[in-house]
Amino acid sequence: MKKINSIGYAHRIIGLAVVFLFLIPLLLYLSNSLLHLPILVMLIKWSLGFGGVIIIFLIVLLVIEFRQDKKMSKYFEDNKNVKMPLCNGLYECQVCGNKQVKREHRSCTVCGINFKD
Repeated sequence: MKKINSIGYAHRIIGLAVVFLFLIPLLLYLSNSLLHLPILVMLIKWSLGFGGVIIIFLIVLLVIEFRQDKKMSKYFEDNKNVKMPLCNGLYECQVCGNKQVKREHRSCTVCGINFKD
């Protein structure tokens, strides 16, 4: 599953929800106070319902993102003192990101941590 990151789109979803939950119902309410058309009341309810669906969608996305973050955080915490193999035969230190660690190294030459084997 692809990592969800709401930094790029959450403000757009919130803005869309604000439009459907506040702006459109307010304009329809003001129009209804002048015109007294029953269809405008129905459109207000539809707009509020659609805005609620958008908010629920955002909440579901945020719950998924928080669970992914928690899972990734636990994974990196469990593998903190491990050297990860790279495709070129070298290894990467998971603490500092040094990509020049060799197989025979027992500690990182940059940060000095001892690797778990």
